Amino acid sequence: MCDCRDNVQMKRLIEMGQNEITSRVLLALLIISHLVISGCDIKLGVPAPPPIPTPASSPPTDTMPPAQIMGLIAADAYDGRINLWWDKSTADDFDHYTVYASQPEITSVVDIAPRQQIKDISITTYQVTGLEAGIRYYFAVTAVDKTGNENKNVTSVISLSTPMPRGKIDPELGVDVYQPDNVWAGTTLLPDNHNPQKPRIIEVNMPGEIIWEYVVPDSLRRVSGRGLNPGFDAELLPNNNILFVSPGKGVYEIDRKGNVVWSYLTARISHDADRLPNGNTIFVCGDNDQKSDAQVLEVDSKGEVVWHWYARDHFDKPPYQDISKQGWTHTNAVTRLTNGNTLISLRNFNVMVEVNPQGAVVRTLGEGIYNSPHDPAVLANGNIIAVSQWRDRPHSAIEIDPETGKIVWQFGIPLRENWPVRDANRLPNGNTLITGSSRIVEVTPDKNIVWQLTLKSVKFDISTEQGHNEASGLGFYKADRTISHLSFK
Repeated sequence: MCDCRDNVQMKRLIEMGQNEITSRVLLALLIISHLVISGCDIKLGVPAPPPIPTPASSPPTDTMPPAQIMGLIAADAYDGRINLWWDKSTADDFDHYTVYASQPEITSVVDIAPRQQIKDISITTYQVTGLEAGIRYYFAVTAVDKTGNENKNVTSVISLSTPMPRGKIDPELGVDVYQPDNVWAGTTLLPDNHNPQKPRIIEVNMPGEIIWEYVVPDSLRRVSGRGLNPGFDAELLPNNNILFVSPGKGVYEIDRKGNVVWSYLTARISHDADRLPNGNTIFVCGDNDQKSDAQVLEVDSKGEVVWHWYARDHFDKPPYQDISKQGWTHTNAVTRLTNGNTLISLRNFNVMVEVNPQGAVVRTLGEGIYNSPHDPAVLANGNIIAVSQWRDRPHSAIEIDPETGKIVWQFGIPLRENWPVRDANRLPNGNTLITGSSRIVEVTPDKNIVWQLTLKSVKFDISTEQGHNEASGLGFYKADRTISHLSFK
């Protein structure tokens, strides 16, 4: 018989064997799991092929075109040429501008061949040439980014190229600078007082030929046989008539045949007169003015005074009350603003004032910047441009920000023989027309002269104060660039 103790011992051995087998199985399973996780082939013992990578998401394709070009204007440059100007593109990834021209209206540039591509983002002007005179064309400009995106839907502008108006050559006048692709083309209307025996208003074309002339008769002058000074002013009216000031005599409206169609006579008038949208006429009375005088008058079409402004109500105090130089204020310009207020230039006080309809001064402008200011104008951006005259440095056209009082642009006339400078007009393309006593220049925003009309035959004596007065009395005074019966002052 078998000993029971032997049976018990055998059972324990069997249990131990089973436990060992179980442990070994468990160990094997752990090893297999580790190999699988580590990427090894269990059978071959070599690294498993790398897993197939998941494709990375590619960046989205740029399909957003640059913003539409703003501020596009087109102007006739005559003889099959149209000048274009526009605002600078705001695209960060700008590549080029594309210029389009078409006889049908352009609302989309799809399937329209471009006229020109311009790579420089700062170049915002172009002259389209080879157009048929007398045909209206539409023009559009787009910005294209470096991906090739372009806003195909556009707003176009229209313009008509016309033949250059021709006139007669005057040996005493000449244009010695003319860059057709950079000017605001048109005609230039100006009073010409260099010959005191023959004061006249002339209109010249871009080459300087006289296409219209009106000699002021003795009956319309303060003193027969003498020139018109100070302030021989003239402007083109919407009806194509001319409004002009005969200093010390009156303000006259004439038609193109020289017929006087309206007038207001007063010995107090000088320097400046404007026809207002309501048909009234506003003008200054600044030459040899006294404290008792109104410096500005507004009259209606019947000659009734409907508004006036007296400087004494605001400036009869230090440091102004004792000033005297060709009058107390020597007020030399007035402009009715779109807000109903009036801008007035007080030359002797070296300031300009804005007054409300009740005559109260709402703000004083240009103090400390302008000396003997002339012909201020409010620009579309709200800035003010006017001429400043100094004795010891160039007379200059200066643009200021009236909110900050800072100068934002200026151009000086260094030639003393062209002093005094008394007029500066901003043109629609950003150029500025500046009138000196012997030269009228058109200047670009970056201060390049692109047009210049010169008084060739007259040299003023500038060596003395009397010489300065001679230029003041006999030289050019103001000039306006006109196009299609519109005037830019």
